[in-house]
Amino acid sequence: MPISFDTTGFRQLNQNVWQHPSGDQAELTYYNMVPDLPAGLDDLPKLRHDLARIDGEVGCLIEAHVVQLAGVPALLRIVKMPLPNQQGGQLFHCSFTVPKATCSAVLQLGAIERGTTGIREGVLAAEIGFGNWVRPHPYAPELQSVLPFHAGDDPRYDARFPDHPLSRVRAWAHHVVRTARLDPQFAALPPFQVQAPPPPVAPGQRLMTALPSLPVKDFVGLQIGEQTTYWRMTDPKLKEMLGRGLMGRSPLAATRFRDMLMIDVETGEAMIPDRFTTNGEMTAHGTRLVPVTLPEADAQLSNGDVEQAFAWAGRMAAVAAERGEYLSLEPIESQGEQANPHVLLAVQQHEGQQVAVAQFSPPPAEGPLAGSASRAAPATPENVEGIGMIAGVAVNEWRTHPLRLAITYKRPAG
Repeated sequence: MPISFDTTGFRQLNQNVWQHPSGDQAELTYYNMVPDLPAGLDDLPKLRHDLARIDGEVGCLIEAHVVQLAGVPALLRIVKMPLPNQQGGQLFHCSFTVPKATCSAVLQLGAIERGTTGIREGVLAAEIGFGNWVRPHPYAPELQSVLPFHAGDDPRYDARFPDHPLSRVRAWAHHVVRTARLDPQFAALPPFQVQAPPPPVAPGQRLMTALPSLPVKDFVGLQIGEQTTYWRMTDPKLKEMLGRGLMGRSPLAATRFRDMLMIDVETGEAMIPDRFTTNGEMTAHGTRLVPVTLPEADAQLSNGDVEQAFAWAGRMAAVAAERGEYLSLEPIESQGEQANPHVLLAVQQHEGQQVAVAQFSPPPAEGPLAGSASRAAPATPENVEGIGMIAGVAVNEWRTHPLRLAITYKRPAG
C-alpha cells in the first residue's frame, strides 16, 4: 500500500483495517482515479471553504490543514458527525489524503463516543458560557452545518479530556505526521492539480499576459514579454490577491510558477483570473491600472514603503508554507530555471519547531549580512515579517529596484 504507519497497539482485522482496544478503527484505502477534492492543496482557503460546505451536510468540519507525510503534501481533515439512529453521541473522523494526478491514498481513523456522551461539551459550555459556545465556522462563516462549530472542539482542551474521541484522533494524527512513510514510487507520482482555463475576454479587449512584481505601496511592475512596465493600482484588488496563491499562474519551469494577469496595455483594463474554477467555470476579477514610469513611481516611495513591501513578502512566505511552497525573490526578467541572484524565503519545520528562513544566493559580499548564506528565526509573526525585511537587505546589494523584483513560487521537487 502507498502509506505505512505505526500500528503499535492495533489489531489487524484484514489487509487494510486495524482496530485499537478503545474501539477506534484505522483504514487504509487506495483510489485509482482522479481525486475528487474541490481544490488543490495549494489553494487552502478555497479547499477549506468547500470542504466545510461538503462536510456540513453530514456533520461539521472541525479543521483541515496541509501537512507533510514523509515530505509529501497531504490533506489532514477532522470531521464530527452524529451517530446514526441514536439520540446522542458523535463520531470523530480523522483522515490523511495524499492526492496525485490520477490516484490518491487515504489513511483514516474513526473514533466513536461510547458510554456517557457529551461530558466534554457540557463541562466546557458551562465554563465558556452558552452565549459564546456556538461560533461562525472559520472556513465558511455563512455556513449552517448539521452539527455546530463550537468552542469545545478547540485542541487546547484535549489534554483535559484525553479519553474523548476527538482528543484521541488528534493525538493519532500528530503521531502519524511524525512516523508515517510513503512508498517511493507513489510519492514520486505527479501531484494533483486543478487547472484553470484562460480567463474570459470582453469584446474589443486586447489582453496580454503580464507577470507582476513585488507590490510596493500602490505600484507594481509588470513583465510583458521581454519588457518591464510600471503601473499604479487604482483599487486594492490586485494587491489582495498577489502572493496568496489565488491568482492564475504562469509556469517558468517544472517546479517554478508566478502569478499572472491579463492586461490591455492601451486602456490599463486588467483581468485577474482566479486560479481555480467554480463549478467548472472560470472566474476573473476586473481592475484598472495606470501606466507610470519607474522614476515617477520611485518619487512617491519612501524607505518605509520599501521595508513594508519586504515585510509583506515575509508574510507571504508563511502563506505559501501552508500549501507546501517556498517563495523566491529574484529579478523579474529572470525566467526559466532558478538562477542567481535570488533570495529564498520559507517557513518550515526544524528540530520540532517552525522557523522562518531566508537563504541568499550568492551570499552578500558587504553590509551586515556579508558572507552569510542564510538567516533563520522562530516563525513568530514578527520574525516572519523580519525575515522578509532581511531579504530586502540582501537584495539591496543587487542594486535592483524592488519594482523590478518578482515573487516566484517554488515547489519541492517531486
